[in-house]
Amino acid sequence: MRFLNTSTFEVKHLSEGQVQSEGYAILSHRWLSDGEEITFQDIHKYTTALQSHTRPFILPQLDKIRGACDVARDRGLRWLWMDTCCIDKDDTREYAEAINSMFRWYRDAKLCITYLSDVQDANRHSSSGWDIFGSTIDGQHYRLSQWFSRGWTLQEMLAPSELEFYDEDWNFIGTKRELAGAISEVTGISAPFLTGQKRLDDACIAVKMSWMSGRRTTYPEDMTYSMMGIFNITMPLVYGESGPRAFRRLQEILLASPFMDESLFAWKMPTEPNAGKSSAIPMESEWESAEWGLLASSPDCFKESGDIEVPDGRAAQVRTFRMIPQGLEAPIRKRIWLGPSGSAGTQKNKAKRRQQEGSIALSLVSLVAKSAISYIFGQRANGSAMEDYAFTLNCFRWGPSGQPLNVMIHLRPVYVDEVTIGGNSSSIRNQTKGAYLYPYMECKRIHCHELGLTEEPVTNYGNGIVFQPPP
Repeated sequence: MRFLNTSTFEVKHLSEGQVQSEGYAILSHRWLSDGEEITFQDIHKYTTALQSHTRPFILPQLDKIRGACDVARDRGLRWLWMDTCCIDKDDTREYAEAINSMFRWYRDAKLCITYLSDVQDANRHSSSGWDIFGSTIDGQHYRLSQWFSRGWTLQEMLAPSELEFYDEDWNFIGTKRELAGAISEVTGISAPFLTGQKRLDDACIAVKMSWMSGRRTTYPEDMTYSMMGIFNITMPLVYGESGPRAFRRLQEILLASPFMDESLFAWKMPTEPNAGKSSAIPMESEWESAEWGLLASSPDCFKESGDIEVPDGRAAQVRTFRMIPQGLEAPIRKRIWLGPSGSAGTQKNKAKRRQQEGSIALSLVSLVAKSAISYIFGQRANGSAMEDYAFTLNCFRWGPSGQPLNVMIHLRPVYVDEVTIGGNSSSIRNQTKGAYLYPYMECKRIHCHELGLTEEPVTNYGNGIVFQPPP
């Protein structure tokens, strides 16, 4: 890693042992407009100016570097890391390594210095996050600092154990622990995750996604890449693939990871037209406006999922979800009740009893009756199998009476194996148990603007497929 010396303002490469023994500060900030920040290629041009002058500097990018170095030096830290001038972004390998390591670098820093360049005269004595972190851009004091709207700053806020906020003039605002309540108010992140009382691993997938909803990045793919450390995963960087494609890749990695939980499917499609949906779906496609698959197209879909929890210990029933070309292979089969006379076994027993009576005519009648009844029950089973139904997820919300209620989504079968009661044409994938049937089916998710609650238990009657549109 390269670091900026907080006294000489020179960039130097440090060994891992030196970094661990001396420690370092790290800067979190809102980038200036493209091309205005001082990069690794240019920092050496400003060393003399940084050494010979004191704040304030005319150039805001210089003032930011000097201000951060002054704070770090006052805290007894010799080294400062900042993403503008300590990474050679022209080196694709180095840049990819930095992106995948970013969360760890912020976590391991002795101090994270957070510079809010659009906040002046912060009301430190207020309990309101809007008063403390109100932005002064264009004279609008009610607008929240842009630092809270950026994708990369989420992990920069969550990862460090020690974080201090500073305003535009480098006046101290407070620490993350001191201001945890105010930060929670404006971000929706529960205070214990900010103070360290809860580990990030204690938050389910949907909750972490909800923290990212509403944030933005300059490059759409960075909305995904900035979440890698929060989910403790790595992935190749493919700029130009599009935001939805990058987000799909992240979800596919989560599906196969030990951190997978079913809150990954607990999202709602935003109600704004086309919000949170991929523009890759042509208008003439077979997908209606409120239909989708199990995987969301954007973190914005999790905006209202911040209160979802997953069971732990023995209560956590593990089900398998696997990505295949058509979508997700998932335990979505539903149980169909045929009635006490609807099972194949019941019809065969009736025929057998009548044959024992010794009447050929009666046997023929019985055979015809058996076929007719089998056909009726088969038709009934097929009709029931094709009906829309609710699928219970293994995650929950707390109900109004303090009881946990499972989250449910709605599925619509588009293909179901034909059911023939008592015949030989039933698919080998169909399973009967007494008077119940569990047919194989392929579905879409419907009513994606809704996320229901139910007391119905989590089931596992066998796998089917939930189609997934392309990102």
